Amino acid sequence: MRAVAGWAVLVALGEWLWAGGEVPLADFYPFGPAQGDAATRKQDDGGSELRPLAIPFPFFGAGHTGLYVNNNGIISFLKEVSQFTPVAFPISKDRRVVAAFWADVDNRRAGDVYYRESTEQPILERASRDIVQYFPEFPESGAQKLPLFFWLFLTFSFFPSLLQVNTFQIVLITDGKLSFTIFNYESITWTTGMHASSGGDFAGLGGIAAQAGFNAGDGKRYFNIPGSRTDDIADVEMTTNVGIPGRWVFRIDDAQVQVGGCSNTTSVCLTLRPCLNAGKCIEDCITGNPSYTCSCLAGFTGKRCHIDVDECLSQPCLNGATCLNGAGNFSCRCPPGFSGATCETELSPCESRVCQNGGVCQVANGTAACSCQPGYLGTDCQTEVNECESSPCLNGGRCVDLPNNYSCVCLEPFVGQRCETDSSSCEDRSCRTRQTCNYIRPGRYICTCSPGYYGNNCQYGGPRVPGACLSQPCQNAGSCLETEQGYVCECQEGYTGQDCGDKLWEGCECRNGGSCLEGNVTVCQCPPGFFGLLCEFERTGMVGLDDLKGFFHPSDSMILCLTAAMPSPCDSDPCLNGGSCEVHDDSYTCECPRGFLGKHCEKAKPRLCSTGPCRNGGTCREADGEYHCSCPYRFTGKHCEIGKPDPCASGPCQNGGTCFHYIGKYKCDCPQGYAGRHCEIAPSPCSQSPCQNGATCQDLGAGYVCTCPMGFVGKHCQAGEVLGMLRPVVGSGHLPAPTSLANLSPEVDCGVPSEVKHAQASFNSTKVGSLAEYRCEPGYTLSLHNHPRVCRSPGVWSDPPECDEIDECQSQPCLHGGRCKDRVAEFLCLCEPGYTGPQCESDVDECQSEPCKNGGTCQDLPGAFTCHCPEGFVGTQCETEVNACESNPCRNGGECESYRGSYLCVCPEGFFGYHCETASDPCFSSPCGSRGYCLASNGTHSCTCKVSYTGKSCEKVKRNVNNKNDISRPVMLTTRTRPRPVEGFEITNVTASAITVQWALHRLKHSTVSRVRVSIRQLGDLADRTVELNSSVAKYTFLDLQPGERYIVHVTTLSGLGTEDHPSESLATAPFHVWTRPLPPQNLTASRVAATSVSVAWEQPPGGAVEGYIINVTTAQSVKSRYVPNGKLASYTVRELLPAQRYRLSVTAVQNTEQGQVHSEPGHLYVTTLQRDGAPERRWGQAGHPRILRNRLPPAFLPELRLLADHDPAEEPSPAPR
Repeated sequence: MRAVAGWAVLVALGEWLWAGGEVPLADFYPFGPAQGDAATRKQDDGGSELRPLAIPFPFFGAGHTGLYVNNNGIISFLKEVSQFTPVAFPISKDRRVVAAFWADVDNRRAGDVYYRESTEQPILERASRDIVQYFPEFPESGAQKLPLFFWLFLTFSFFPSLLQVNTFQIVLITDGKLSFTIFNYESITWTTGMHASSGGDFAGLGGIAAQAGFNAGDGKRYFNIPGSRTDDIADVEMTTNVGIPGRWVFRIDDAQVQVGGCSNTTSVCLTLRPCLNAGKCIEDCITGNPSYTCSCLAGFTGKRCHIDVDECLSQPCLNGATCLNGAGNFSCRCPPGFSGATCETELSPCESRVCQNGGVCQVANGTAACSCQPGYLGTDCQTEVNECESSPCLNGGRCVDLPNNYSCVCLEPFVGQRCETDSSSCEDRSCRTRQTCNYIRPGRYICTCSPGYYGNNCQYGGPRVPGACLSQPCQNAGSCLETEQGYVCECQEGYTGQDCGDKLWEGCECRNGGSCLEGNVTVCQCPPGFFGLLCEFERTGMVGLDDLKGFFHPSDSMILCLTAAMPSPCDSDPCLNGGSCEVHDDSYTCECPRGFLGKHCEKAKPRLCSTGPCRNGGTCREADGEYHCSCPYRFTGKHCEIGKPDPCASGPCQNGGTCFHYIGKYKCDCPQGYAGRHCEIAPSPCSQSPCQNGATCQDLGAGYVCTCPMGFVGKHCQAGEVLGMLRPVVGSGHLPAPTSLANLSPEVDCGVPSEVKHAQASFNSTKVGSLAEYRCEPGYTLSLHNHPRVCRSPGVWSDPPECDEIDECQSQPCLHGGRCKDRVAEFLCLCEPGYTGPQCESDVDECQSEPCKNGGTCQDLPGAFTCHCPEGFVGTQCETEVNACESNPCRNGGECESYRGSYLCVCPEGFFGYHCETASDPCFSSPCGSRGYCLASNGTHSCTCKVSYTGKSCEKVKRNVNNKNDISRPVMLTTRTRPRPVEGFEITNVTASAITVQWALHRLKHSTVSRVRVSIRQLGDLADRTVELNSSVAKYTFLDLQPGERYIVHVTTLSGLGTEDHPSESLATAPFHVWTRPLPPQNLTASRVAATSVSVAWEQPPGGAVEGYIINVTTAQSVKSRYVPNGKLASYTVRELLPAQRYRLSVTAVQNTEQGQVHSEPGHLYVTTLQRDGAPERRWGQAGHPRILRNRLPPAFLPELRLLADHDPAEEPSPAPR
């Protein structure tokens, strides 16, 4: 115990000797306005704007081109930090800072903050000398520029005193790669501001004291100068790590802060190991009076970091939450209605309420209510109002319910919003003179004609000629009707003619009262009002014989009567929007195309989807007079109005947990330490294993207690009390004989041996000659030197041993590229994306969650997945449907319907084809005009011209000669357009003797393709090798090709099955120029095997086109590759191998082509090097050793090839064996 006390006296003496320690202003780097310094504005808190740097400054592994000088004693890099109450490191949110003395500063009454970037050579040389002195391992580092920062005579806020001021300086030093900082403290008289959040008193002490150190801003990496945020920070002017009280020096460019040090003093830290709870021990480097300070981790404080900070004392949890203190941290148990790390967020009642169909949640009297859009009802706006319940559609119209509206689908002939108007009523008729319209029922009326008029609408005739029928001109009981021109006879059945005097022949095919001439049943003489070969066409008026334009032409005892057409009701094209006109008894009707209605097809049928009935992103489709909504994920209902509730909307995850939803479910990703389905189970204070030396931790709810084993005491059982007894050691070489022990003075006692970190000591006595043995904790190994310890005269134990941590990562346990993180007595594998398991041994199947939508096929990849989408869908997850109708491909009024990426044109009457481009009735467009008659035949037409016209379309005027028309029979030609070429033509595989190609045929675009012709030709050949395949085949392989040769491949499509089907051929695709692979090296053998080298030999492949070889050397951990540009090479020696290792050697032939290099298949050889040099050589014949495997495929676990590093020694090829 006297040794411990002596050590304590030594420390106290050292601290007393430092009481006068501080860095005088004269030893500061030069500063002030005379040196060209700038100054920040005098204000409470605040600082400078972003100050650019001439050289990027490395800090925590990243370079920075600018910084902020903050009045509160810190320099920040990523953002300005004006916060005046210091926060315990580590902190996040990009607060990357260098803190010399972070406290609440107000320099409006006293104090200045100066800064500049120095390039003066004397200052740079001084900085370089300082760094070499404190970091001798970097003798070449030289300062290029120095940002200097100086805080002079600063006082604290709220009660600034001109007598209590702090003065300190920060010097940043860098050469662009390494960076260092020097803190100089001249005077520290206060530590805390008087703001309520800081809690300082009138002297500037107490409360939350200043913070000093470094913070990376990621919430993980940091370094505290000893005493930070405690009253001990006031002693920073008297402590040091470089032997000068008040000066601290650090290297700060790396990912971790490196403390400056010394090598000329006794190591107190190594001898005593005084810092507990992973605190970092820092030597003060003062010669003659060595001491130390401890930089504690967050959550611990005290001279030796032995005091666990109760983070709950500052009452960090808000809104009545319960604070749970842990080892170095705390957690908050929030009351209902609050969330967040400190329960700072009040949950709104609307956060757990989901209003559907566009409803808006509103809070009233502390409760949530949904305000619905028009057309919706219910507590959650889930019910749509059905406007069709009131039966608004009249006259049999069908009602279609729409959101906040309705639409009526009317029966003919009713129109109007409610089908209330009859479009066939007499008011809408263009009634002619001398008629009386009698409305019978919807769609039916009767016209009563005045005398002398006839027809459905009394459109024919005129004032009758009195007495025209008095002579009874109509024979064979025909009825006489007086007209404006005289009379008209209506004949009885079997008779025809102007006066009904001609008897009809039996079997006569003439229609409408036409008479067959001279017994020919197919040559007709038509009555007035009709024309055509069989009198099948009706005139629209009466003509006299003098008005006829026809003439008689004798031919084969047959008389053909050609007549001029009378005006027709359809001549004025009364049908609109592509409607077809049909003549009925001197009247007409319009047959409307799809989507139109009305007498003249003038009204568009209401498009049910035009009002946008589908909500929440739903897609509307019409079919059979109805519409249907295809709803996106999380919505359902007729109009996609019912929202499937988002399981994460109610915020089920507590204590800062993150909610992930998938397929109607959710999962909480809890912060570290929390558990339970909703992260509701707070971490136990014992989860951090605060109890040491095998003690048992008992959870008390708001705290914990450690039950110590025998021999240990303290809150965490960290201190030894009685460390047990070791069996006597007999015959040890370190002990004198028993008689010698008896002669030793009983007053000489070494006392209890000091503790060794991570070890337990056992000893049999504290007398001279006694032994103390140590046993390391799991995960540590004992160094062999200084063990066991011996109690020597005059009562001093020998130097202690050390427990070195075992690096479990040296065995490389992590597979598939996983990074190993060493831990005490264990390791942690940080797996690459796509792998999991304790050793990253399992491949994660991302396809198990079925991410591909719309029938997409999922393919699992390492760390990812890919979706092969069905036709008509695109996107990473096949979530987007292709709208093939956007380009308006349908012609002539065709309606486009999109389905799964393809489209179909629904053609109006009179058109057909893929795009409705072909008229089904060649005469539909009146190609002959008004100068001839159109006759359709086999998809084409011919024109029979009227008198005085000729030409293919009767476009030429012709002079009559002898009343003859010289029109010949039409000549017809049938042909077929070219089919579309194939899509996606590509080369899928190439070997030394085969080439495989594939292509794609679209179901609709290539519907006319019957066969596919694939051709290949070697460069220089006169003819192609051609094969014709069925259209269902999409892949073909050409075999028996020559190695290392250039081939040209192209493909065409064929349409039509035979010559009678008028076949056609598409344009050929752009040809592919492909080189087959060269042959691989033959008979690969190992001619010589040593401990560090292997010689391989092979036979050159026939043909002589090889330009070089690639030699690969593969182990289970790496692949090295070497290209040798020598096509005549037949052997090679691989050097710098390891003894007794198994290698796979591969040799690949390389041939140069116009498109680059072409590689053969590799030849493989497996060999094992000898145990050591000097062993007998093994020569491998062509038959091979049983352990040699030739041309074997590589193991699946071998990694991807990579080139040898540039600094690897060259491997010289061996000459070919003679």
